[in-house]
Amino acid sequence: MTLQDLGSLGELVGAIAVVVSLVYLAFQIRQNTRQIDHNTQAARASAFDSSIAHTMVARQAIFENADVARIYHEGSIDPDSLTEQERLRYRLIVHNVLWSIWNLQSQAQVGDLAAETWQAQLMILRRIMSSKGARWFWSSYSEEFGASFQEEVARILEAPAETGGGSR
Repeated sequence: MTLQDLGSLGELVGAIAVVVSLVYLAFQIRQNTRQIDHNTQAARASAFDSSIAHTMVARQAIFENADVARIYHEGSIDPDSLTEQERLRYRLIVHNVLWSIWNLQSQAQVGDLAAETWQAQLMILRRIMSSKGARWFWSSYSEEFGASFQEEVARILEAPAETGGGSR
């Protein structure tokens, strides 16, 4: 075997090694992409679960405590009928509820929150914003929310009043 033959054999072995390396690299990239997709889905599910949990905590505080339920109910009807301390509590309740809904809206905008989930939250937001108390809250504290959420609430408040509203 001549030196030129050995050089050709070396080139062939090198070419085979490059092809094997490229196949292995493609396999690794594909496997990594699957793992990233899986991690992304898990993160989205966790974020959604967290948002729902926050919403449930706010609601649970209302239905588990008769005094909080009274304050929420009366504040939704007429916040001026509450004492200063009760108005503070009402404001914090509404703030927590609206922050939870804002969180879900944010996930719908930047994540893959299902459109039907956001539409369901919009129905809740419409119902909440139909109360005198929520409108009172919004007139003073709307700036504490993001611009897109403010726009969504503005659309709701500008829409003709629907029947069956209230604080439920």
